Amino acid sequence: MATKKNAKPTTRQGTNNSGSDDRFYIPPAPIPSNPPNESSEMGFIIAFVSMVVVFGLLLPIIGSMYLDILETKKETKRQQEVVQRLLKKTEEEK
Repeated sequence: MATKKNAKPTTRQGTNNSGSDDRFYIPPAPIPSNPPNESSEMGFIIAFVSMVVVFGLLLPIIGSMYLDILETKKETKRQQEVVQRLLKKTEEEK
C-alpha cells in the first residue's frame, strides 16, 4: 500500500509533455493582398458586361429560330393538306 500512495495517478487527461504535436496544428488564415471591395467590384463589372454581351448575341439567334419554327409549322400544315387531298382523290378513283 505504501507504493500506491507515492505513485502518480494514471489519468490520460493531462497535458502533452512531448512539446510539439503536429496533429493539432491549425495554420493562420491567409491575409488577402488586395482589398476585398476593389476585386469584387471589378469582378461584378466583368460578369455584368459579359452577360450583356451574351444576351445581345443570343436574342437575335433565338428570334430567328422562333420565326423559322413558325414558318416550318405552316409549311408542314400546307403539305399535310395537299397529301390529304391526294389521298381523297385516289380513294375516289378506286
